Amino acid sequence: MSRRRFAARPLLALSLVLAAAATPVLAQQSPPTQDAVLGHAPGTRITRPAEVRRYFEALRASAPDRMVMGDYGTTWEGRPLFWAAVGSPANIARLDAIKAATRALGDPRRTSPDQARALINDTPVIVWMAYSVHGNEISPADAAMAAARRLMDASDAEAQGWMQNAVVVFVPTQNPDGRDRFIDGFEAGLGAQPNPDPLSAERSEPWPSGRYNHNLFDLNRDWFIQSQPETQGHAALIRDWRPQVLVDSHEMGTDSSFFFPPEANPLNPWIFPQILDARERFGRNNGARFDQAGLAYFTRETYDAFYPGYGDGWPAYFGAVSMTYEQGSSRGLMARRRTGEVITYADTVKGHLTASLSTIETAARDREKLLNDFYAFHRDGIAGGRGAYVISRSSAADPAAADKLAGLLVRSGIEVGRATASFSACGQNYRAGDFVVNLSQPQRRMAEVLLAKEVPLDPKFVAEQEARRARGLGDEIYDLTGWSMPLLFNVPTQKCAGVPSVQTAAVGPELIRPVAVAGSDATYGYAINPGTAGMRFLTAALKEKLPVRSIEEAFTLDGKPYAGGAFIVPRAGSPADLDERVRRIAADSGAEVTALATSWVSSGPNVGSDYAFTIKAPRVAMAWDDPTDAESAGSIRHVLEREYGWPVTAVRTRRLGSADLSHFEVLILPSGGNYEKILGADGVASLRAWVEGGGVLIGVGSASRLLTDPDAKLLDSRRETAVVPEGDKGEGGSGATTPGTEIPSEADYLDRTNHHGSPDSVAGVLAHAVVDQEHWLGAGVARELSVMVRGSDIYTPLTREQGTNVVRLAGPDSVLASGQLWAENRRQLAYKPVAMASELGRGQVVTFTQDVTMRAFLEGLKPLFLNAVFRGPAHTSGGNPEDR
Repeated sequence: MSRRRFAARPLLALSLVLAAAATPVLAQQSPPTQDAVLGHAPGTRITRPAEVRRYFEALRASAPDRMVMGDYGTTWEGRPLFWAAVGSPANIARLDAIKAATRALGDPRRTSPDQARALINDTPVIVWMAYSVHGNEISPADAAMAAARRLMDASDAEAQGWMQNAVVVFVPTQNPDGRDRFIDGFEAGLGAQPNPDPLSAERSEPWPSGRYNHNLFDLNRDWFIQSQPETQGHAALIRDWRPQVLVDSHEMGTDSSFFFPPEANPLNPWIFPQILDARERFGRNNGARFDQAGLAYFTRETYDAFYPGYGDGWPAYFGAVSMTYEQGSSRGLMARRRTGEVITYADTVKGHLTASLSTIETAARDREKLLNDFYAFHRDGIAGGRGAYVISRSSAADPAAADKLAGLLVRSGIEVGRATASFSACGQNYRAGDFVVNLSQPQRRMAEVLLAKEVPLDPKFVAEQEARRARGLGDEIYDLTGWSMPLLFNVPTQKCAGVPSVQTAAVGPELIRPVAVAGSDATYGYAINPGTAGMRFLTAALKEKLPVRSIEEAFTLDGKPYAGGAFIVPRAGSPADLDERVRRIAADSGAEVTALATSWVSSGPNVGSDYAFTIKAPRVAMAWDDPTDAESAGSIRHVLEREYGWPVTAVRTRRLGSADLSHFEVLILPSGGNYEKILGADGVASLRAWVEGGGVLIGVGSASRLLTDPDAKLLDSRRETAVVPEGDKGEGGSGATTPGTEIPSEADYLDRTNHHGSPDSVAGVLAHAVVDQEHWLGAGVARELSVMVRGSDIYTPLTREQGTNVVRLAGPDSVLASGQLWAENRRQLAYKPVAMASELGRGQVVTFTQDVTMRAFLEGLKPLFLNAVFRGPAHTSGGNPEDR
């Protein structure tokens, strides 16, 4: 039967809606109010995650034929992540059939146009309402409760009209850990009455703020890497339901009003045109409802639609009309804007409630078109797909990274095949086990946006940004412009015009592919290839106290060649059940392990030579709290503890200067602010003495500023200022900075600029870099890497007497791998160091000038970072840990 159509009617005044939510139940069909269940009316108190769930459970209990609920995961702190679907009794009773219909519309290979028309005629639109992904963006979750109650009210004719044409799925608290952290800080600073002053303690969040999840990840940047349980579960849920409309509701600065699409430029060229058209329709209806409610808003400013890793970006490549909504935040119960206006928490809840109801209204009204466009999106994927991407596992320096890449593509809905035989494509030969992504598939646009080496910005937009820069203004790029997953993972990938003629087996979502131990004679022991899987093997072996040595130059052992950095686990000194342990660790880690009958090396250093280093279990500390950047600290700790199972002691930074660090071999300083201010001169001197005594100090990102400050006397590189035109003295360099230099490949290369301070900031590009594989820090690392370059920090190379530039960027003509890089930055970045290492006394100082663990998605750089942690102590004069 056809879906019921209805005429749009004005929404009820939002003040009446909020008041109704707090009114005692007068009729049996009325859902329970928030006040009755939780003891406070909407917008009068910030509702905790557990209370949000309790209220949804009360709504479900009041009308179980109108709502179903479920869990999609658990946070790191053990809080459940839940969803709630609201619909008419008839639609709730047939939810499985509705989900099956949307999945059928999502695959036109098994759904003909006639079948699609029949499904569309009888299927409600699925509207996905996700709230408060950042824990300190508080009003969306409270608006979710008010919106759900409105839809559950059987006496509300308008809402029930929407429910004939729509099923609405609420995800009210995407980040409950962060939300509770924010509320704890807010309530600790709250006085007898809420205080709107910007300086009030209740509105001043302590480090790390409530924005992030427990691991200090920005969940709104995690969608295609899916490193966190909150995103993993949510992404799987979306793949299961396949919504046609999705809203990700946020908050922004207090002085702003409300944002909804259309978005600002740049727009990603892989977004389906009909999705952009639909965003315009939703925006127009939102604007009308905001006008009726007397609420201010803006569109086409600030928030772009270029990066695909957002909560409104990734779903667009599933065919959803996905949108970000942003409300100016009270960051508490009230806040004073610069104009003197005071906004209350109830005001911000009202804004999101208005937008939520308007969105549901529009979706219900446009049900048929939205479903037709959803089907057309997937038909376009198949019809428009030409050729294939071929991912070469066999030629990758790190095959395990290729396995993880393939699994993550599958988790983004992309069909990936593993070749069952050798084949040729793009003029190259490939082996069985290499991956093929046929672009004639429903998720073609997702495949293109994640696998393409370059997603171009609109030339008109780039020209506008150049004009802004010429006037001394910053660019309007909101996030990264380079994110190609093959480059992030350092896996060779080619786009071929044709589809290879080879049989493939479907790849699953697994990220680690167990590899059987090669060979059967392990009389001597085992050899393990380096790379991400080899590092997983190493950390597991060290935790089980297995003896591990590493030969950091290439060698041939037992007739097989190995790259420098390979690990050896000898039988001597190992427990009696070594074979069983090695098989188990190999399966869990995905490492390539070979049984060794002998230790005889036919070329390269011997296992027993001075070029083979014993790897001991390092005790690792890292700076925590101000001034570290929370995301940098979180990603470092996540990589070490969650991905590689290695314990880290997080030390409050204010204690580092006076703490006894003698029982640690490694100290990591995440990217951050002014370490000198927190540590003081005496604290910096203490760190230097610790390194001189045999410690390994690792700086990441802007922590390099401390390590290269001449007063710190830790590393002889210096941070550069911008290049100054010839004949212009500019500001010059002093103290911690030095005048910038160009290192061109041609002597006559000179360009004039108007920059005098730091170089212009880079929004985020992938750059080509070259590795010194002969240095211990580069052992087992690919010769060429892709590095994420952000910000404005550029450092001078070390001389040979000062240390080693283990990783440096490529020349000016080849430094850019993907993204938008201004010409001045391109020239000044050329040949500059990314990773530097230097001996200091008996210890080592290592610095990474960029954040090499950023968002945990730079898979190709993880072995480099882990080398600093696990190989570094073996290269101190302090010797092995137990000798210190």
